[in-house]
Amino acid sequence: MTARFAPHRLDRIAPRMTEWVDRGAYAGIAWHIGTASGEAHFGRVGALPDSPLWRIFSMTKPLVSLAAMQLVEECRIHLHSRIRRWLPEFEAPTVLAPDGALTPAREPIALAHLLSHMSGLSYPFLGDAVARRYIAAGVLGDDAQPLREAVRHAAAQPLAFHPGQAWKYSIATDVLAALLEEIEQASIGEILRRRLFGPLGLEDTAFHIAPSEKPRVVEMRGTKQPPDWPRRGLIEFGNEHAVDDPSFGRGGHGLVSTLDDYAKIARALLKTAQGDPDGPVSPRALAMMTANRVPEACLPLSIRLPFDVEAPGLGGFGFGLGFSTDLGARGRRLLGAPGAFGWSGAADTWFTVDPAGGFYAVFVAQRLDRPGASNDFQTLLHASVAG
Repeated sequence: MTARFAPHRLDRIAPRMTEWVDRGAYAGIAWHIGTASGEAHFGRVGALPDSPLWRIFSMTKPLVSLAAMQLVEECRIHLHSRIRRWLPEFEAPTVLAPDGALTPAREPIALAHLLSHMSGLSYPFLGDAVARRYIAAGVLGDDAQPLREAVRHAAAQPLAFHPGQAWKYSIATDVLAALLEEIEQASIGEILRRRLFGPLGLEDTAFHIAPSEKPRVVEMRGTKQPPDWPRRGLIEFGNEHAVDDPSFGRGGHGLVSTLDDYAKIARALLKTAQGDPDGPVSPRALAMMTANRVPEACLPLSIRLPFDVEAPGLGGFGFGLGFSTDLGARGRRLLGAPGAFGWSGAADTWFTVDPAGGFYAVFVAQRLDRPGASNDFQTLLHASVAG
């Protein structure tokens, strides 16, 4: 199917995004809506540098997940494979009970647990008991820390629940990146370049940028800071590139990219979802990645944001192997489409692929307290779909 859009509804996007920029919430905003056969709609507003680079934060995660699924397709690892084979620090995980007691995990962490965020791992910003232990142990608290060291620190902490028993957004994709590095005996940056960036023709997506390229990085804005954030001021962090170390790499964040580059990824995924066998993974592998794996009892999904912001949440969404998936209108607080899949990033970046609707969309902005431009874009986008 090729998407059809109502032009007068698409025309509402630019004025609304201009309002956000004019009130000072963002330095600039850009978006790309496309189909498998070519671009449908593009826009940018605000003071943006030439060929702007955007910090995509957690939109790094789907790319690392795609690289992992390529290894599954090559039978170098399986979804049921226990990660302790490559990461022995996870040999005997424990689970932290509400009363503080530690009990052995009922089953080992498997690859599928990492991809689906059902591993029992947490995130430093989530505020739960395991997250507080991460902060005390310095888990991912310093971008100068090597990835393997950060993962070892995480493995020394208990899990929040038994693997496979619940869903919690987490550092699982960082552990996944370390796992890929052990299997491939290469850095996660090199793995992504070889497996995804090169084949897809991505020219500006990387963990590291040269000093001469820094003027291309879009200004980060934001006015709030969580009082319990474990490192230096988050907004100051956002106005820097993550590190100047070419060896830096993470699984859950850290890439910079361009709108054009990420649109190439989204277009390739749309074509794959529609049956193209030459994409980053096979159509059947992508179908598995974008099917919900979270049990009904664990829904609705929830992420505790580190800011006091109004957000629509993840009601109406499930999660597969690296992607959220739209389960339908029930529980949704924004317009959407059943079967669409994608993810977002901390600085108000977002993308979706709608196989049934026949389109993809990528939205990029740079603000860490997320005042709502990406939410408005999603509503205006889906309101413009004809049929």
